Amino acid sequence: MNLKKVTALALVGAMALSLAACGSTGTTASTAATGAGASGSAASAAAAATSSDTTGTVSGAKGANQDAANTTATDETLTIGLASEPSALWGAPVGKTENEAQIIFSALTDRLVKVDHTTGEVKPDLATSWEWVDSKHCKFNLRTDVTMTDGTPLTADDVVYSVSVWTGASANTDTGRFIDAATTKADDDHTVTIGFNTPAPDLLSMLDWSNFGIVSEDEVNAAGGAEAAANNPVLGSGKYKFKEWKRGQSITLERNDNYWDKDWKGYYKTIVFTFTSDAAARAMAVQSGDSQVAYDMPVSQASTYLASTDVQTVMYTFGQVGHLWYNMSDGHDATQNQKVREAIDKALDYDAIAQVGTAGTGKAALGYFDTDSKYYNQTYTEDERKVDVEGAKALLKEAGYESGLELTAIGLQDVVPVYTVMQENLRAVGITLNIKTTDTAQFVQDAFGGNYDIIDVGELTDARYPTLLPFLRSANIASGYVIGGPKATTDAIDSAIETAIEETDEAKAKEELGAIEQTMKEQTIVSNLYPEMHASVIAKDLKGYTTIERGFMDPTNFYK
Repeated sequence: MNLKKVTALALVGAMALSLAACGSTGTTASTAATGAGASGSAASAAAAATSSDTTGTVSGAKGANQDAANTTATDETLTIGLASEPSALWGAPVGKTENEAQIIFSALTDRLVKVDHTTGEVKPDLATSWEWVDSKHCKFNLRTDVTMTDGTPLTADDVVYSVSVWTGASANTDTGRFIDAATTKADDDHTVTIGFNTPAPDLLSMLDWSNFGIVSEDEVNAAGGAEAAANNPVLGSGKYKFKEWKRGQSITLERNDNYWDKDWKGYYKTIVFTFTSDAAARAMAVQSGDSQVAYDMPVSQASTYLASTDVQTVMYTFGQVGHLWYNMSDGHDATQNQKVREAIDKALDYDAIAQVGTAGTGKAALGYFDTDSKYYNQTYTEDERKVDVEGAKALLKEAGYESGLELTAIGLQDVVPVYTVMQENLRAVGITLNIKTTDTAQFVQDAFGGNYDIIDVGELTDARYPTLLPFLRSANIASGYVIGGPKATTDAIDSAIETAIEETDEAKAKEELGAIEQTMKEQTIVSNLYPEMHASVIAKDLKGYTTIERGFMDPTNFYK
């Protein structure tokens, strides 16, 4: 499922927990959801090798962030097919962060920092350097050669204004809820100190996200104010400028030929984004030459193009693992019982689940974090992930369920193939799994409310964002604004997570997170499934597929 739909609905409800941290999953896959018929596609692609990072490739596929940078500018037009049309392009004034909007807005604005998505290193962008004043304040030195769309130079006041917008309408989203506008100030024209309301060294990585694009107040006023500018974003200092939005049809950007970074060359003068929810139609448009990029393809569907000579298939991991959560709250007696959770964990065929979930391209996860993450710990051995039917039956007998039991899993249509594998696995030990599929609005309501026994929801773990492990934070559970999870935690786990997020020593933080994972393993709070993937189909002569945050496609670097 497209996370944008979940996020938009959730944030409109002023959710206290953003979904940015729990990006895509088998159920809420923003990028690489398993579509109907995934089992067949998995079988055909079972021999494919798997990539361990965004630069690697699945056998027969192209990876992301691999090609050399473009050096030529042309007058050509690039057409990109997206799965849905955003409701706004600049989300901060309207309290939204939608995937498609993030992709488009990333081309219009720059952030203070940028993350190298092949190494994870935080690098300068609008800020040339920075230093932490204390655990909650960071001072940034700004470039002096940046010009905004209205021709005025970038100043520290623009950053302060941008912060005020982030912490206004988006105060309950990841855009604003960790920023302290009251202690953010312009020290001089080109120095700004940003205040945060929580210690988290990896907040710098978060500032690379598109929703933290810097704009000027004069630009916003010229566009008719913040809400008007959300839909007419002639804003920022980015590589492209907003030109036109034909509602229901397309959004058009034009290259910024006065872009401040002279090392960057935009091959395409114009970028046109079109919208269709039908992934097959998006791919067919690339095959016919009407489009050059079919973004956000289900992995199962994209894998069918691996042998094609007419197009290229792009597949890559992006720092997120799918997780199966057990509802441990009152009223869910079976999954509240640890022996039942252990029985389910032993009964599942993780290799088969990974084959279906990744269309035969990935392996079962042996830890909560993605293997690319600097905080990855291998929590399980491969032997521990093998099916143990007799062991599962014995545990169910001890738990008082020798005669069997029924459980309910909720999700959208795209998770059905994965749940179907689980259903067969559990049937072998006497558990009947009922799969409940809903529309997006009902899914959000049920996932918030805990109307499930098990649920497949993943989390982005490429950095220690302040949102890390949101499913186990007391405040999130108490508020009811967390998608999935166990709906229960302990003070010890909650405190340990906070300590790991705030730790300044990365090696120590990894150890602390490893200890949390051991606790999760010992109590069977969650079962780790497989690394999730993004997939696209692109024109056979297209190069320059690069990524921004959360593995989203960067539309500005394509070339032929």
